[in-house]
Amino acid sequence: MSLRPFIFILGFILVFTAGVSLTGGIINVNAAGMPDLDHQQRELTLDSQDLQGLIAETGAGSLEIVGVEGLNQIKLVADIYTNADSKVILTLEKKANKAKLKADFEQSGFNNDSPYMDIKLQVPAHLALDIDDGSGAILISKMTADINVKDGSGELIINGGNNVSIDDGSGDIEVNQISGELAIVDGSGAIKVTDIQGNIVIDDGSGSIEVTNVQSTVTITDGSGDINVVNTKGLSILAAGSGNVSFDKIDGPVSME
Repeated sequence: MSLRPFIFILGFILVFTAGVSLTGGIINVNAAGMPDLDHQQRELTLDSQDLQGLIAETGAGSLEIVGVEGLNQIKLVADIYTNADSKVILTLEKKANKAKLKADFEQSGFNNDSPYMDIKLQVPAHLALDIDDGSGAILISKMTADINVKDGSGELIINGGNNVSIDDGSGDIEVNQISGELAIVDGSGAIKVTDIQGNIVIDDGSGSIEVTNVQSTVTITDGSGDINVVNTKGLSILAAGSGNVSFDKIDGPVSME
């Protein structure tokens, strides 16, 4: 048998293998060679005397808000991760009887690294919250006033509050210890609700729903995902879509359509 066909085949294999390795190397070099985002930290404070609420407009990044009884100012710490093509927008100012926070970026070009801002706030527990957030996790705790959240994507956890309203695109939602009513409109993601004093209304696209310990009625409209409700004063399921439905310890009327 002639060696020429064998040598040709071996050469083809070596060239092909080298080509694959080179391509992988280029991808790795590009990934490793991307410029890192610049990090800076800023702190802001605002006198909260006579303020009744906080309006927050935030872009990408996490947002943590902690209510503190007796606090007489709003304290903000922002960890900012940015690139050369972005301009930081970070303001906290008084507008009539409310504080207004704006945290976002202006982009002057295209960059592989997207800027983001992680924000931590301490606020008086009695301030009403009105939040419009782009993306990133949100954690709100120890508030006693009304909370309104419009969120694009990212996990949302609320521990404490009076009347709570949520309009969420995607991401898991967890709400606990609410002294008033709760309304949730959700696109996708799991919903877990516990220890609510008032009525609950949930309109959900997809994702599981778990509701426990409600001192009033629960109304659910669901597209897909399992539903589990335990220990409420009534239950109305207007639409269950696809998924299992289970309930127990309902001290009141139960209806399913």
